Amino acid sequence: MANANDIVVHQDDIIKEGWLVKQSKHMKDWRRRYVVLTPQYLCTFKTQGDYRNPTEALRLRECSTVKSADEDTGKDNSFRVDTPGRVFYLIADTSSEKEAWIGNIGRQMVRPTVLTEQDGYE
Repeated sequence: MANANDIVVHQDDIIKEGWLVKQSKHMKDWRRRYVVLTPQYLCTFKTQGDYRNPTEALRLRECSTVKSADEDTGKDNSFRVDTPGRVFYLIADTSSEKEAWIGNIGRQMVRPTVLTEQDGYE
């Protein structure tokens, strides 16, 4: 887990942003958070437009999976991001928003280095 206090999100790094509902770490209750995706991180904030001091920051290269989680949560439009220490559950407002988040997060998780391994085997 990255130290959230060290992260400042720059506007031009933002790939996708918007309100999602996130399950809290300890109480397991659902809280609305402003979520921002950058090439390195998925960050959550309490307010929109203030990109300092995220409440949480997931380092995308440590994430193993992003996928639909409607069955896990019992809630529509939910998805999960798996990290070594924890599974993050998030809920989007619509199914198209959910798919967009899963697609965007998934693309950032795929490290380009994996794709170049075939080079040099002419």
